[in-house]
Formats: sequence, C-alpha cells, structure tokens
Amino acid sequence: MITNKIDYKVYSNKPFAIWANSRIINERLSANSYNRDYLDFAKAKNTFNFKKVSDIAKVTAMIGWKGLTTDDYVDEDGVYLLRTVDIKDNYIDLENAVMAKREKVYEQPQIILKQGDIIFSKDGTLGITAIVPRHQNKEMCVGSTLARIRLNSNLDNYYVCAAFMSKIVQAQIGYFTSGIAQPHITQEYINKLEIPIPSPEIQKYIGDKVRKAEELREEAKRLKKEAEEILKVELGFNILQEKLSVYKEKFSWIKTKELDDRMDGEFYKTDFILNNEHIDILKNNGVQVLRLKDIIDKGSYGILPSSDDYGKGEVVLLRSTNLKEFLIDDSDVIKVPECYYKEKVQVNEGDILLEIKGQCYSGAIATELKNKTIVNGSIYKFSVKKGFNNYYILAYLLSKSGQLQKQQNLANSIISYLSIDCINNLKVPVVSMEKQQIIGGKYKAYVEQMNKSKQLIQEAKQDVEDLIEGNFDMSKIKAHS
Repeated sequence: MITNKIDYKVYSNKPFAIWANSRIINERLSANSYNRDYLDFAKAKNTFNFKKVSDIAKVTAMIGWKGLTTDDYVDEDGVYLLRTVDIKDNYIDLENAVMAKREKVYEQPQIILKQGDIIFSKDGTLGITAIVPRHQNKEMCVGSTLARIRLNSNLDNYYVCAAFMSKIVQAQIGYFTSGIAQPHITQEYINKLEIPIPSPEIQKYIGDKVRKAEELREEAKRLKKEAEEILKVELGFNILQEKLSVYKEKFSWIKTKELDDRMDGEFYKTDFILNNEHIDILKNNGVQVLRLKDIIDKGSYGILPSSDDYGKGEVVLLRSTNLKEFLIDDSDVIKVPECYYKEKVQVNEGDILLEIKGQCYSGAIATELKNKTIVNGSIYKFSVKKGFNNYYILAYLLSKSGQLQKQQNLANSIISYLSIDCINNLKVPVVSMEKQQIIGGKYKAYVEQMNKSKQLIQEAKQDVEDLIEGNFDMSKIKAHS
C-alpha cells in the first residue's frame, strides 16, 4: 500500500487518468488500485490516525461450510444463515433469510453472531456492511460470502460500522479486490484495511447517528406490521391464505361464469380462481370493489431513453430495480438529459410507481423527490383521485390478493408484462376512507421512518469523509452533547 510521500499528477478527471511515480506503485498493478478515492486515502494517512482492522478486531471469514447440504436447511427453529442479499441499506433484513440446523451451525462457533458484531460482504458485491442490532435476540450466523468482524478494543462499534461504509474504506476494498467474474477480498486483506480513528467524542457523535437509524428502522417495521395486520383483518386475507394453503387438487373445473377472453390454462390456476372468489365474497359482504381505472386520476407507462444518453444529464431515470416495497432505492440510479423530462413520464410527489414487467412484485410511493424524475418502461406511474388514499391503494396491489391478480393477467411468455387493459381492470376492494387513512397513514409513517434512517446513515458516512478531508464541523459535537 502507499505509505510515504504521494507523487502523482492528474491528467484527466473524466475519464480519470494519472501519471504515477514508481514509488507509489506497489503490489497492485490494476488501474482501479490507483483511482482518485484511493489516492485521497493514501494522502490522508499522512495527516490522520488510522488503525488496521487486525489491530482493533477479530475477523472471521469462512471459505465455505463444513459439509453443509440442502438437508441442513430448515423452515423454522434454526439459526438464520445470513447472505449478502440479506443486508439492505446497511441493515439486516430477515424477511427472506434462510435457516440452517442449529446443531450444524454450532459446529462452527466462529461464524455465530452476537449483538454489536459487524457484518461485511467479501464475495460478489463487496463492502456491504451492517451491524447486528442491540435489540436483536434471534440466532444468526454468517454464510460463506460474509465476514464477521468483532471489535476487541474500546472503540464505538457503530462508528466503526459507519467508517466501513465510507468511501475512504471502500476505496481500500477496491484496491485489495481480486477476481473479475466473482470479485473477492480475502480475510488477509480485510485485516489490512485501515480505519480512521478520531476522538471518543467524535466516534460517539457519528455512532449515535447509526444507532438512531437503527431505532427508526425498528419503529418503521412495527408500523408496517400494524398496517399489514389491519389490512389483513379488513380484507379477510387470513381466510384467503387458509384456502390457498388447503386446496391441493391437481385439476379443477372452471365454471362458465368464470371464463374470460383468455383460454390458456395458466390463466385459470386454482390460486387465481380462489382469489377472484374471495374478492366476490368481499363485494357481497358490502365492501366496495372498483376497477383500478376508476381510481386512477392520471397514469402512463414510462419511456426507454437511448443508452447512449445514460449519465449525460441530471434527470433521474427510475427502473423497476429501484423499487422496493413502498420505498425507492436511489443509490444506483441512471441520469439522462433534460430532453426526456416530458409531462407524460414526469414523476410527481405522491405518485404510485408500480412494477409492470417480470413478476410485478414491487411498487413505491414517490416522496421527497430531490431531482427531476421520470420512469422507464418497466414502471406504470399514476396518481389517484380524491377520496382514495394512495398508500392504501398500493398496499392492496402489493398484497397477496393484489399480486395474484397481477400474476393472472401477465402476458407475453418471453418477457412478462401487464398491458394497459390489465392494469385498468385490476379489482381493488376499497374500505371506508377512515380505514384507508389509518392503514395508509401507518404505511406512510413507515416510509418516512425508513427514509430518515437512510438519511442518517448517509450523514454518518459523510461525517467520516469530512473528518479525513478536514471539513468536519467540531461545533456539532458541542451541540450534540
């Protein structure tokens, strides 16, 4: 690594090109090993206190499991086996996590996690970091793509987690990365990563932001669960789920009244028929059932800008990959020129963004837009008429019942998509406005808490970077204390 005087000259910022003196060229010969961020880190080492991970923590990075087979996975009463996909926005999401047999996991105690441990992705997408929350009481362990980092010093582990997320450490990760098809960083090199170490007061200030983000996420999850429970009761989803789980017949008869203009067998799968029957029962029991076209105020498909224009403007282009459940992930968005910002595809505050290609699982509400934003062809964006709560409408469309309707209406065998007729004719059970506001209000609060949490994480990372660059405002420490 570069440790002495930095001797290079920047010839171009885009694309980035430098002339480097041989004294700064060491064991790594790839161009990425001498990018701007890494050179900034190398210079910072001369003016700031850094410590190697090996000096402050014990790193456990498994190469693989000892004889783990599919028979060792369980549906319940096991230990959560964390993978890189289970770390989202720098926190642990157990919703789709798998479990392994407890006795199998205990064969390798070095992979078992406890509160305060830092998790670090070392294969595939590198450097994704999270911390095991203070409230976490579920048994968890790291899989083969993750490393466990357990501090052995009195440093603030929440601060250290933020430091790992910062570009000053991410640049080092890039320096030590090997492999092309499957990028990888070894345990040896994780130990060589250097962490900036400020005073305990600054550590606490930055660490408190990460802790607060953790609290907000927990509150958000509680609100979301409450909203789901109310929706389940109001629309009888527990009854629907019971029917779906009980009915196991391989073949079924379709009544004439259930026939539509589609004649393929896929359209008449039992799950779809049961869902449609459930919606009819709701209607017969007094629940208003409307077509989505009667709820939509303005709506349109997105557009597909030329890939040649990607990165050549400031208009944000959202794709279905940017949509999570109610949330927009803007960490990896494409920007395009102003000429694409046309009224038909403009995203406005409060718009519902619905994935309409592939499995159509995702959807979000447009909130806190910071840039001019449009959507591409994988998203249908729409606003709702007065008298309807946009969060409630999206909640139904993302529910099991809403998903079954979308899946039934998917067209095209190569790339599945929802046609405009299918979108317009989706049935939506509409409860009273009072209940819509209660359910929608909790989902809205969930989104707000999650966005605040994400903002605090970004602020913590920026604080670390400001420290290194000498731009950190020390007056914030006094105000915080």
